[in-house]
Amino acid sequence: MDNKRILLIGGIVIVVLALAITLVYFLRVKAPTKNPGDSSALGGNEFVASETREEVPENIQVPDLNSQVEDDSIAVPIGVTDAAPGVKAQLRVFNISAEGGLFKPSTVIANKGDTVHINFTAVDKSYDMVLPDYGMKQTADKGETKVFEFQAVMTGKFTYYCDLCGGLDSQTKGYIIIAEQ
Repeated sequence: MDNKRILLIGGIVIVVLALAITLVYFLRVKAPTKNPGDSSALGGNEFVASETREEVPENIQVPDLNSQVEDDSIAVPIGVTDAAPGVKAQLRVFNISAEGGLFKPSTVIANKGDTVHINFTAVDKSYDMVLPDYGMKQTADKGETKVFEFQAVMTGKFTYYCDLCGGLDSQTKGYIIIAEQ
């Protein structure tokens, strides 16, 4: 009986140790990491600049449906609707085409909290849209329209570009500006 009791206690100790090691492993090694561009990773609203993220320009205006803009590089939404009843966030739908090595229009402006939906059309060859601060990339072949959609959770002026066209140093780039509401 003593041998059975020793084996039983030894088995329980091994199981408890295995559970403790597994718990420590998941808490330290497998803990979820935050998006490096997410200001909450710093414990607050601190702005984190990068090669593709700048501060929001002064006096930025978020265009609404049928807005008149002086600069034709600014996209006017083709659709704006409330994201849900009782919230300020909206779904904003834009059309952007890529043709002749340029994005047209090249600048999208929305509010923090909005869902940004871009219908991205490659007109004359294959293009991609890369938005590194949001970890996004979408490729469209000649004649295709693809959806590029994200929730605007960080403010800033974000550069997007075509990696197929030469990357960040090419002329095929634009900006997505997310303003505080």
